[in-house]
Amino acid sequence: MEQQTLAVAANFVSPEERMRLIRLCLGMTGNIDAAEDLVQETLLEAWQHVYALRDQAKRSQWLAGIARNVCLRWLRKRGRDAAHLVDLRARSDDAEIRPADLEDALADDFDLEVELEHKELVELLDRALALLPAETRAVLVKRYVEESPLAELAGQLGTNTSAVAMRLQRGKLALRRVLTTELRHEIAPYILTPANDGWEETPIWCHLCGGHRLQGKRDAAQGKLLFKCPNCSPGANEVLSYNNLPALKGIKGYKPLVSRLKNWCERNYWAALQNGSIVCEGCGRSLPVAIGRLADSPEWALSREREERLDWQWDTPDRVVTILCAPCNAVYRTTFGSLALCLPEGKQFLQSHPRIRTLPSQEIEAGGRPAILSRFESVNDNARLTVVSDYETYKILRIDGGGQ
Repeated sequence: MEQQTLAVAANFVSPEERMRLIRLCLGMTGNIDAAEDLVQETLLEAWQHVYALRDQAKRSQWLAGIARNVCLRWLRKRGRDAAHLVDLRARSDDAEIRPADLEDALADDFDLEVELEHKELVELLDRALALLPAETRAVLVKRYVEESPLAELAGQLGTNTSAVAMRLQRGKLALRRVLTTELRHEIAPYILTPANDGWEETPIWCHLCGGHRLQGKRDAAQGKLLFKCPNCSPGANEVLSYNNLPALKGIKGYKPLVSRLKNWCERNYWAALQNGSIVCEGCGRSLPVAIGRLADSPEWALSREREERLDWQWDTPDRVVTILCAPCNAVYRTTFGSLALCLPEGKQFLQSHPRIRTLPSQEIEAGGRPAILSRFESVNDNARLTVVSDYETYKILRIDGGGQ
């Protein structure tokens, strides 16, 4: 019976209509297999609710609306499933569940930041379209969402293609005005604006001061990513972070880059801290992890960093986590504050509160041993994340906060 129902639903639209729906679903999900399944779901839902279509002239727009809702449900579900995987990896003590396998599956098959950012932009565009006059909205949706040919639009509107093209141009200008006026604060995080010396303003807030968006440089081909803050690292050569990792190759957006970087840091730094060493991705050697001050690093590592002509903003007496590979001439460093935000609780806290500041760390006593208290607070409300770690090993002793 179910197969018969699906067959009837599949014949509910023409091949041309089906192809337009596939393109729409593919654009929203970025997954061709999922797009095919979502179109099938769209057609089934449309067939079951065909009585709701009162105006056959609006059939294409009606189908596209159902398809968008189906895709948004799929994106939300994928977001919950991905979060469940992260939670499972973080909490399970079952030896059969391999953290590296789950991490790789999450990074390769689904990038939560990509999906969420795409979903947010779709919803923002829907809000912007809703603010336009009905006729303007209809022509934009038909042309750019349903991908109706100009000639077809002209026939529906009883005019010629030149007039339709002019109407579309005016519609795009109207949409742009809405996005840059009524919705300017919502669209701002997704617009990259050039800064000085090739730096771009990114959608990411500085987690140290919480007062400025980070400026970034990126090279997808090399997997290179740099960040600086106008307040925390104002100097020409000062940066907050410098990353050049194979895991970042091919990733273009700043939010997806940060998501992938956090996954890499959690997989490598925390594994090294837990095990005392980690295998070098370049040569396969076992590398020890060290917690210490920059001045204690070997001269070759300091020279390697000086070659980059960069001044690290956190070049302070504070201790940092360091992994060195002399044969590969590779230096990996991070602060504990940055590393704490790569924990599942840290990532959840940042997702709920994108604009945070880092409070000064404190040396305390926990369980009769020296410990470090690291604190982060939201700029916009009273939410806080507190991480207590062992002073010598950085082993996590307690985490408070990090929820919604």
